[in-house]
Amino acid sequence: MTDLFTWSIDLGRWAGTRVRVHVFLVIFVVLGLLFSTTGESSRFLPTLAWSALFVLVLALHEFGHSVAAMWRQVDPEDVLLWPLGNLISPLRRRSQDDPIVLAGGLMVNGTLAVATGVGLALCGARMMISPFGGLNDSGAPILMATGAPSTPLTALWYFGWFGWLNWVLFLVNLLPALPLDMGRILRATIAKPGLGLSRDAMIGPWAAHTVAAVLVLAGVIRLLAFGRLDALTLVFLAVLIEGFVRIEARMMEDGSFFDEGVFGYDFSEGYTSLDSSTAKVRPYRESALKRWRRKRSEQRRYRRQAQFAAEERRLDEILDKIHQHGKASLTDEERGFLVRVSSRIRNRSRDRA
Repeated sequence: MTDLFTWSIDLGRWAGTRVRVHVFLVIFVVLGLLFSTTGESSRFLPTLAWSALFVLVLALHEFGHSVAAMWRQVDPEDVLLWPLGNLISPLRRRSQDDPIVLAGGLMVNGTLAVATGVGLALCGARMMISPFGGLNDSGAPILMATGAPSTPLTALWYFGWFGWLNWVLFLVNLLPALPLDMGRILRATIAKPGLGLSRDAMIGPWAAHTVAAVLVLAGVIRLLAFGRLDALTLVFLAVLIEGFVRIEARMMEDGSFFDEGVFGYDFSEGYTSLDSSTAKVRPYRESALKRWRRKRSEQRRYRRQAQFAAEERRLDEILDKIHQHGKASLTDEERGFLVRVSSRIRNRSRDRA
């Protein structure tokens, strides 16, 4: 299951940041285009138009994170675009999460949504507020004079859809559940030293479980009481949140968080961190499923170790190049690599201090 984080299309490096598109985003757009051709009238062109706007909104969301990262003078994280923003692997270190950087995307989407709403009001229309959209044209603005949605593919229609998509992405990322922005902000906050909570505290996972349960309940009520099929969107979002939390929990049990310490242990408090953990004895007879999962876990550990070893060798090569030819001889890619690895080493030293 954790391999789903590698299902992506690499778009290369943009301004030193690696950008990839997750297959979930591709599937989301393709299914939307396919469903738009069904029914009595085709809505292929409007669907294609708002899909392009949606990708633009996602890019602006990540631009907000990047600007906040530059302002905080931290290394921008790699971008893996999916329908809810940037999909962060559970392997990511919690100490690398800066709440202000995480809030950058939210601030961009919220600001653009409010500005669009004001602009539409000046043009005699109102932006769609419901995150489920309208009955006929989800994100189309409503004309105040007639009470009807604006005509598709007009300038007002594009403007309204742009604001509504920003509004929806803002609302979704306000949910305090991983892998959404507010969930990462919550986790980064409770992981701060001095709060008496370990980085593997249960507050973050339990918050995600609660959000998933509330979304399922709201979806069922909306489906049964109002007969709206868009309620399935809430259920699908709950499944994504629950699945992400379960994957992260299993990877923590497997000891896959190498960045937190040596082989998954956090030695920031000395060897006493091992005293609270009890030895886990594997049953003598393993089922086929457990044996398969154990082998997968061992393979993940090996891949992570190989990745870290390769990065250390690359770092040595770059440092040797600087020693011989000076820093000006480095390429943009080598400079970006040096910044990322140096930032990770500094964070690791700071966590152990």
